Amino acid sequence: MTAIAIKHVNTKLKRLPDALIQEVEKYIDFLAFKYSQEEQKIPQWHKKIIDHRLKDYKENPSNVTDFDAFCDELENELI
Repeated sequence: MTAIAIKHVNTKLKRLPDALIQEVEKYIDFLAFKYSQEEQKIPQWHKKIIDHRLKDYKENPSNVTDFDAFCDELENELI
């Protein structure tokens, strides 16, 4: 955010009554939370790959000889 934008926001905040300042603060917290959640979303196509691999494992557990390696591979899919 530029210094000018911050100055404009501060000027507007100073004009608001205290009760509204509290609402603004809550809204800023909401926006920060929402943005952090969007950053953590796993794409749907990625979920489908993981789901497919887990179903395959459940149907054919004997195909996986090293469960730790299997879990590592799934974890790498998420990165």
